[in-house]
Amino acid sequence: MESASHGRTVGMGVRCLVNGSWGFAATNSLEEGIALESVENAVKLARASRPKKRGAVELADCEVVEDKVRGEFKINPNDVDQEEKLRIALKAEEVARTYSDDVVATDCGYADSFERKYFASSEGSYIEFEGARTYLGMGVTAKSGDVLSPARESIGGTMGLELFQMRPPHEVARTAAKRAVDLLGADPPSPGRYQVILNPKLLGLLVHEAFGHCSEADLVLSGDVLSGKIGREIASDLVTIADDAGPKGANGWVPYDDEGVRGQKTVIVNRGVLESYLHNRETAKIFGVEPTGNARAQGYSYEPIIRMRNTYMEPGDWKFEEMLQETKSGLYLKGGMGGQADANGVFMFGVQEGYEIRNGDLARPVRGITISGNAIDVLKSVDAVGDDFRLEFPGICGKMQSCPVDGGGPHIRCEMMVGGRT
Repeated sequence: MESASHGRTVGMGVRCLVNGSWGFAATNSLEEGIALESVENAVKLARASRPKKRGAVELADCEVVEDKVRGEFKINPNDVDQEEKLRIALKAEEVARTYSDDVVATDCGYADSFERKYFASSEGSYIEFEGARTYLGMGVTAKSGDVLSPARESIGGTMGLELFQMRPPHEVARTAAKRAVDLLGADPPSPGRYQVILNPKLLGLLVHEAFGHCSEADLVLSGDVLSGKIGREIASDLVTIADDAGPKGANGWVPYDDEGVRGQKTVIVNRGVLESYLHNRETAKIFGVEPTGNARAQGYSYEPIIRMRNTYMEPGDWKFEEMLQETKSGLYLKGGMGGQADANGVFMFGVQEGYEIRNGDLARPVRGITISGNAIDVLKSVDAVGDDFRLEFPGICGKMQSCPVDGGGPHIRCEMMVGGRT
C-alpha cells in the first residue's frame, strides 16, 4: 500500500459583484466575524479589479429557490470503518495481481466522500445539499517478452458503498487483468482510415474531451471550433448530444450548480444541428439565453467556472449485432487510455482494446491502438447509433479545477484515423 488518507474540510467562499466586477474570497472558518471579513475582502477585490475590466459583468436572471436535496445513497461512507475500505482496495489488487503470472504491475485506487453544501444568495435563494460519492479504479499491466499490455477498469458514482453490491471490486479487478493478459498475443493494427464501432466508454471519452469542452461558453467566447455555429449542421442527423444534471447516481449528478441554478438537461446537438452551448449566468447574459446550470467549483475555496456534468450521446435504434453484421471491414474499439484534445476539436486518444471486423464478424484482437481526427468530422461520419445506452465514463475532469463527471452513450459506427504499426 502506497498511501491512505482521511480528512475533513470545512469552509466557505464568498463571491460578490460590485459595479460589474467580480470579487472572491474564501476562509476555512465559519465564525461570523471571519465570514464578514471575507465578504469585505471580496468587495475590496472586486473594486480593485474594476479599472482593468473592459466591460461590466451582467448576470442572466435565474429562479429564486429554497430547497433541500439529498442524494440517493444507502451506505454512508462515514459509517464504514477505514480498515474495511483498505481491505476492499487491497483485495481487489490481490485478485488482479494473482490472475496470471503475466501480470507484472497493478494499481488500485479507492476514494469516497460525504458532503454537506449550503448555497445562499442575496437574491433570496437558499439550498442545502447532502450527498456521497464512491469510486474504485483498477490498473493492470501484463508482460510477455518485450510486449507490455496495459488495461484499466473503473466504477463510480454519487452513491455510497452500495456501489460494490452493484458491481463487486473483485469483478472490476478481474476484468482489467483479463483484458491485459488476453491482449498480450495481439498485434497492432495497420495504420489508416477505418470504419469503426466505438463502445459506450470510448464514446464517452470522445464526446467529453474532443467535443464537450468546445461547447463550454467560456471557451466558445475565446473562439473555439464551435464559435458562431448555433443553428448549423455539425454532425450526422443521427447524432444528438446532451449534457445532463442527472440521472441520480451518475458521477456528475448536479441538482443545483454553484450559482444556485437548478440542474437540467441541455441538448447541445439535436439531430446533427448545434442547438446550445453550456453556460453560467454571465455567459448566458452575453448570449441572451437561459443559464444551463453548468457553473461548478472544485470546492469552497474556488470560484465556479463552466464545467460539464454527465455528457453523452443519446441512443438510436440500431442493435449492436446489426451494426456489426453490416460492417464488412473495420475495427471494434473499446475503452480509452488517455490522450489529448484541443479547442479546434482535434484529438488523439489511446484505445485499450480492439478487434478486427471481417464480413460482419469479430476476428483477431488488436492492441497498441491510437485514434485521431477532428471531432466534427467524426460526428459527421456517424451512420449508425445503437439502442444500448450506458453511462460508463466516471472520472475527474481537470479544466483548471477538478470536478467529477460522467459520460457515455450507445455503440456507434463512424470513420476515423487509426494508428498502429506499419
